[in-house]
Amino acid sequence: MTHKDIDYTSLTPKERILLAQELWDSVAQDRTFPQATPEQRAEIERRAALVDAGRMGTATWPEIKSRILSRK
Repeated sequence: MTHKDIDYTSLTPKERILLAQELWDSVAQDRTFPQATPEQRAEIERRAALVDAGRMGTATWPEIKSRILSRK
């Protein structure tokens, strides 16, 4: 199915937002998320170890968002 299979063009912006929220909630409730591959799991563990060892820092969402928006 593609997004073209659903005609959402007649919905108001508020109705489209509510639809998006309902879709997102249904995905979150599904609990059948794809599992990380062994390679992805290894990278997650590698990065977590760097953070735990104090060799990699973290950033808050406002900091990350600011960096992204300043690239424009």
